[in-house]
Amino acid sequence: MNAGQLRTLTSIAWVPLNLGLLYIGREAWLLWVAILAIAATSEILNLLVKAGRPPLPWVGPAVVFAFVVGAWAMPGSSFFYLAGPMLVITLLLLLLSYRQANAFERWGLTTAACLYTSFLAAYMILLRNERNGLWWMGAALTGTWVFDTGAYLVGRRWGKRRLWPAISPGKTWEGTLAGTALAAGLCLAAVRVLGLSYPQAIGLGVLIAVLAQLGDLVESAIKRQVGVKDAGSFLPGHGGILDRIDGLLFSTVGVYYFALLAGA
Repeated sequence: MNAGQLRTLTSIAWVPLNLGLLYIGREAWLLWVAILAIAATSEILNLLVKAGRPPLPWVGPAVVFAFVVGAWAMPGSSFFYLAGPMLVITLLLLLLSYRQANAFERWGLTTAACLYTSFLAAYMILLRNERNGLWWMGAALTGTWVFDTGAYLVGRRWGKRRLWPAISPGKTWEGTLAGTALAAGLCLAAVRVLGLSYPQAIGLGVLIAVLAQLGDLVESAIKRQVGVKDAGSFLPGHGGILDRIDGLLFSTVGVYYFALLAGA
């Protein structure tokens, strides 16, 4: 089995698992998002180690716990009240580590890395807990998957013009446009359950595709800075958990605010 086939099979298995836990909701979804956030945070902190900037102790676990559990305990806009206390906690951890070499620099890198993987992941809980959240989070999940799979398969077969070769040489304009069309088509098929007009559904699909692509490019840029191909090796054909959810982290944020603005 070649790398492309392995990637596709892993992607196909990934979607039913996520959709099943999303449908169950409540504690099952909370636990799953917590697992994803912990794994992704572990991977990005390991990238800091490879970059010669070891993370500051305890900052990672504190940030992940606060934002994942906070999204569950404080749904809606009240969740954002956690930002101030969380920053204070990380600064207190910096205070306790003041004797360590480069403590301030490491605090900044550790905090930023953990915000990336846990604060954005918390939106998966926030969105699921919104009214009609099952369908909105489902749109983010399946839309991102359809975009990613379509862009990969079309780009691999017919792609010629590179999207951003300095960051991700495998991505093409042909694949990106095909994936965007598929994501828009998926959202069009869900206009009734999402309560959207057809133009809104197309806009949602395009938004998911654009943000998913940007999320993937951001992680690719980080890995190039560190000099690694994959953030981890947990998923066959994909690398680590962060390699699998990098686009979803971005697209979920976009869908969350789209749902709020659409009043759905």
